[in-house]
Amino acid sequence: MKFLVILSFLISLKACNLATKTATLQENNSNNLMAINGIYDVKTLNDNDVIANKLTIDFNSKEQRISGFSGCNRFIGSYSLETDSIRINLLASTKMFCGDTANQMEFEMQEALSITDKIILNDSILQFLSNKKVLLTAIKKNDNIAFNYSAMSRGRFLDIIVNDSILSISKDREAKPISKAITKENWKKLNSLLETITLDSIATLKSPTEARFYDGASIGTLKISKNGTVYESSNFDHGTPPLAIEALVKEILSLSENVD
Repeated sequence: MKFLVILSFLISLKACNLATKTATLQENNSNNLMAINGIYDVKTLNDNDVIANKLTIDFNSKEQRISGFSGCNRFIGSYSLETDSIRINLLASTKMFCGDTANQMEFEMQEALSITDKIILNDSILQFLSNKKVLLTAIKKNDNIAFNYSAMSRGRFLDIIVNDSILSISKDREAKPISKAITKENWKKLNSLLETITLDSIATLKSPTEARFYDGASIGTLKISKNGTVYESSNFDHGTPPLAIEALVKEILSLSENVD
């Protein structure tokens, strides 16, 4: 009887460890999917510098879709990623003919993508490998992203601006803003949180509380600039933003603390 109890405990422990490991793998896979999200300019293809040819690759992590321009035509497909192992399925391409040189480059790029089995992302440089050989390297485009959070009332003035290098904060309309440097880790986290937000919808988000209407809270507003377009949220109570942008607002506020 004692043996059966011990055996049952060991089986339960193994199942628990397996579930934990599976959950961790799923979380890591999700993080990896988010990390490569974005548009890349292809720098090298089969050891040749092709940056002048304006080849591009666009990863959409939400839909696990890949698309881009391969020298003559645009392509679209899907991908699956686990840790650093990737499988790319090119589904469709436009059918323009652009001459032997462009067509050859396109063939090489699409072939490289189709046989890629591993990717390595180092800061903004993405490498595509097959059997440990680098086939293609690409550089992530700068999305020209900036965040602006403000909280205003008769007794409060707070204005925070964050871009990829600097956080600037003003707590007085008449005073000069104070700035501090933003680390790569800070910026990466802000961009990860940004990927969870549908920008076109933030103007319609409803505030969960209404204390600002009777001076019970400052009026909070979040503006996100991306590629020349400004997305502005509806007003909400400072301290209780809409759920969809709550994590991003809290991270911006956290980064602004202890700025002297």
